[in-house]
Formats: sequence, structure tokens, C-alpha cells
Amino acid sequence: MIFKRNFPITRRSRRQWINTSVQVFTPSTHMDALGINLSDGGMCFFSVANLRVGSPVDIEFKPPHSDAPVRVSGKIRHRALYLYGIEFLGEMEDSHADARHSTAPHDSHPGA
Repeated sequence: MIFKRNFPITRRSRRQWINTSVQVFTPSTHMDALGINLSDGGMCFFSVANLRVGSPVDIEFKPPHSDAPVRVSGKIRHRALYLYGIEFLGEMEDSHADARHSTAPHDSHPGA
């Protein structure tokens, strides 16, 4: 099979597939994005934007199983056209909706 992995997954934490609206804030602008996956350490999102790798951003989104939005600071670590990988730098601002603890194991996708 073409899509079979022949190597172990070496991620720090599991990713959870999500489909959520994300607000991205940079020092100069604010834009809309679409969240694709979420883990303890970061998020992947789609946005038609020109963000540089290494640039700081703040993102705001509603984590799975929560109605309250959270806002977290991060840094762009990866870019592939309009897909961006963000590494979270600090704790979530809203303690009611901590995305790092809301990812249920049954919703996780180990190969993402």
C-alpha cells in the first residue's frame, strides 16, 4: 500500500483533527483562518495570508468540547503555501477552555 508508514511517529503530542474558525492576530493585521488540527504544542491552520516563518502571532479559537474561545500566543514554525504550523508559546488565557486538556484520546489521530 502506498500510504502505509514504515517509520515510527516521533511527535511530542498527539494531534486532533478539528474544523474550527480561527482568528489570527499579528502586530500589523487581523485575519480569519480555518483550524485543521490541534495538539498540546500547537495548531495547523489554513489562511490566505503571507506570514513569515518565525513571526509571532496570537490566535483565538474555540477548542473542541468547549463554548468559550481561548487566545494563545505562538510563533509560525512551518509554512506550506497557505497552511501554517504554529507552536504555542504560553498558556491559554481562558482557564475554562484549556485546549491542551480538552483533546479526547478517542478523537485523536495518531498519524497526523
